[in-house]
Amino acid sequence: MKMPRITLALGLVIAAVLQTAVLAWMVIDRTRLLKTGQEVVLPILPVDPRDLFRGQYVRLGYDISNVPIALLEGPRPTPTGVLYVTIAQQSDGTWKPVRLSGSKPQTVGDKQVVLKGRPAFRFPRENATAVFVRYGIERFFVPEGEGPRLEDMARDKKLSVLLAVDGSGTAAIKGIIIDGKLQYSERLL
Repeated sequence: MKMPRITLALGLVIAAVLQTAVLAWMVIDRTRLLKTGQEVVLPILPVDPRDLFRGQYVRLGYDISNVPIALLEGPRPTPTGVLYVTIAQQSDGTWKPVRLSGSKPQTVGDKQVVLKGRPAFRFPRENATAVFVRYGIERFFVPEGEGPRLEDMARDKKLSVLLAVDGSGTAAIKGIIIDGKLQYSERLL
């Protein structure tokens, strides 16, 4: 009779350890990305929505999200598959898409970064001129009441986002820049 209780207890302990390990890995992976990822600064265009559980956030839009199909290299990606957008820093400091592909480029030039994303909608048909790409950096949670102020600054083009990008193309928001100064930053452990 004691054997089933020991087995049950051992199973519960193993399940708890595995769940804790998965959560710890998620936190550690995010912290590693923010600490060691290559930094990119992009201007943003926010909207002021709310999340029932997490509070007020700013929805962010980027010029690099609308990528011309003419930049596609290699075979067309699957309709909902991963896209890799290579962006290059211009002489004025802005970043522009220079390459689009369904697989990660093996090499990139100086002042270039590869971002991993997915099409916001199915990958466009043959006659489309652009694809809208989501990178997973389209939301930033802000203190209550700050959303409308940030919207106004975005209209005046005073807002940018500081990203961290790792070697696989995953991007994370490191902070919000207002008038060239880092104002909001993602807290690390």
